Amino acid sequence: MSKWSSFASLHRLVRPEVRPQLGKIALVVTLSALVAIAEKAPLALIDPLFNRVLFPQGDVESGNAVLLAFRAAFESALGVVSERLYGATEEGSPERKLAALWTIAGVIGVMAALNAVAQYALTLVSRRVTLRMVVELRQRLAGHLVRLSMRFHGSRQFGDVLSRLSSDVTQTLNSLQTVLRDLVQQPMQLVGSLVVAGMMAPLPTLALLVALPVIAIPIATLGKRLRRRTTKSLASLGASVEVLTQIFTGIRTVKAFRAEERELERYRAVNEQFLDSAMRAARALASIEAATTIVSQLGFAVVLVIAGWATLELGVFKSAGEMGGFFAGVGLVYQHVRKITNAVSHVQEASGAADRLQALLVERADIVEHPAAQPIRSLGRGLVFERVTFRYPGAERAAIEALDLEVRPGETLALVGASGAGKTTLIDLIARFVDVSEGRITADGRDLRELKLDDWTALYAMVGQSPFLFHATVRENILYGKPGATQAEVEAAARAAHIHDFIVSLPEGYDTRVGDQGSRLSGGQRQRITIARAVLKGAGLLLLDEATSALDSESELEVQRALDELMVGRTVIVIAHRLSTVRNADRIAVFELGRLVEIGSHAELLARGGAYARLHAAQFGAASASAGV
Repeated sequence: MSKWSSFASLHRLVRPEVRPQLGKIALVVTLSALVAIAEKAPLALIDPLFNRVLFPQGDVESGNAVLLAFRAAFESALGVVSERLYGATEEGSPERKLAALWTIAGVIGVMAALNAVAQYALTLVSRRVTLRMVVELRQRLAGHLVRLSMRFHGSRQFGDVLSRLSSDVTQTLNSLQTVLRDLVQQPMQLVGSLVVAGMMAPLPTLALLVALPVIAIPIATLGKRLRRRTTKSLASLGASVEVLTQIFTGIRTVKAFRAEERELERYRAVNEQFLDSAMRAARALASIEAATTIVSQLGFAVVLVIAGWATLELGVFKSAGEMGGFFAGVGLVYQHVRKITNAVSHVQEASGAADRLQALLVERADIVEHPAAQPIRSLGRGLVFERVTFRYPGAERAAIEALDLEVRPGETLALVGASGAGKTTLIDLIARFVDVSEGRITADGRDLRELKLDDWTALYAMVGQSPFLFHATVRENILYGKPGATQAEVEAAARAAHIHDFIVSLPEGYDTRVGDQGSRLSGGQRQRITIARAVLKGAGLLLLDEATSALDSESELEVQRALDELMVGRTVIVIAHRLSTVRNADRIAVFELGRLVEIGSHAELLARGGAYARLHAAQFGAASASAGV
C-alpha cells in the first residue's frame, strides 16, 4: 500500500505540471519502446549464431513456432547476404558461415544505430519534460507562498521554507527523472527480455513470470518505514538551514558578541540530528536493496534448476543456442527487475519531500479578492474601523479588540503606546497583510475585503522601521514604487527624499548597486531611498511604522525632513515611540493592550492627564534626568 501511496503523493504534487506535458510523456514511452526493441533484438541472434555458425548441427527444425519463424526469416536474410558476397554457396561451407556472421553483424549494426538515435532523443525529451515540470512546480510554489498573508509568513521558519523550495524540490526532480528513466524504460526492457526468453522456452519463462511479484515483497513491507524516516530527515535538514540562515543574517550580532563558536556548535548539533535521521532512512533503503538482491538471486537459482530439470526430463531446450538465448534473457530480466525495485525505493524515499511540498500548497490563502470586488480610486470619506477585533492564531488575547476609530481624509493620525499595544497590527490590517477577525474596516464607506486588491494597494505607500533594499541598483530600488517611471520622475522623487545629491556622488550614480539589503549604505541613506520609493508611488495614504526610530540624531533629522515633505497633502498614519516626532499630528491615538484608551491632539491629551500624559512624563522625565546627569 505504501508503494502506491508514494506514487500518489508524487502525482498529487505535480499533477498540474504533468497535464501540459502529456504529449511529450507519450513520446518518452514510445522512444522507450524503440530502445527496448533495439537493445533486445540482437539477443534473438544467439540461436542462429550458435547453431548456424559456431556449432553447426545441420538443420534444426524443432522448437516453438515463434523461434521457427525467426529462424526462417534469418535464413532468408542469410541467403540474400550469401549471394551478394559469394554468389551461390553450399550449406555449411566456410563462405556460408562468414555470410551468417556478416548477417548477424549487419542486424546488430542497424539495431545499434536505431538504438543510438532513439536513446539520444529519449534522454533529451525525458530530461526536458522533468526540468520543465520542476521549473513550473517551483514557480507555482513561489507564487502560492508569496500570495499567502503575513499571518503565514510570521509563523513559519524561513530556513524551513527555503529548504523545501531547494532540497525538497531537488529530490522531487530526481524522483521525476527516476520515473521517466527507470520506471518507464526499465519495464519496457523487462518486457523485451521476457519476449526473448519466451521465444526460447515458453514454459520456464511462464514460471519466471509467476515468480517475479515475490520481489515486490521487500518494497511493500519496508517502503512505509523508508517514507516516514525520509520525512523526518528532511525536517532535520530544514532546521539546519534555518540555523545557518540566522547565523548569516545576524552576522554582525554574532561577531559583536564573539559568538562564532557558539553558533557553530549549535549548527553542528542540528547537523548531527540530520545525520542521525538521514542514516535511519539510509538503513531502511539499504534493507530494501539487500532484500531485493537476495530474493532476485535466489529466484535466478530456482529458474536455473527448473530450466535444467525441464531440459533433462522434458527436452525443452533442443540446442545450446536456445538455452543460451533463454539465460541471456533471464539474466537481463533480473537486472531490469533490480533497477525497477531500486527506482521504486528512490521514489518512496523522495515521497517525504513531495509530502512536505504538498503541505505548503494546501496552506489556505486567507487574503483573497472578493469575487465581486469593487474598484476604488481614492479614500473619499476616509477610513473607519467598526468594532474591529483581531487575534493571532494561538494568542491568549486579541491584538486589537473592539476598536472604533475614524481616520479623516488629509489628517495625520499618530499611534502611540507601549510595545505590544497593537499599533503595528493596526497598520497590517489597513494594508491588508491580515484581515480582521471581527468587525470591519471601510474606505469611503466600503469594506476593504470587498475592494480590488490592486486598487487598494495602489492607494497607500508604506515606510517601515527597517528599510529594505533589493540587491540591485539605486534606480531599480526607487523604481519599485512605480515600475516604468521615467528617469526624471525617479530623480524628482530622490530630491524630495533629500537623497539625490548623495546618489549622484556615487561612482556610478543611480546605477550603483546597493549590496545585499543595502549593506553598502548607511541606515539613513537606505531609509531615504525607501522614502523616495514611496514618493514615486504617489499614493494618497501614507503608512509610517517607526520610520526614524532606528536612526542616529543626524540621520533622523534628514529622514524627518524627507518625511515632512512626503506627508504634505496626504492622509498619514504614523507609529512612533518618540513622542517628540508626533506632537504636531492632528490627532494622537493611545493604545494599551490592543484597546484604544485615548484620542486627541497633543495639547488635549496632556491636559487630560491620562495615559498619554504618563507616557510623555516617562519619556521626557527620563530625558531631563539624563540631560541633568
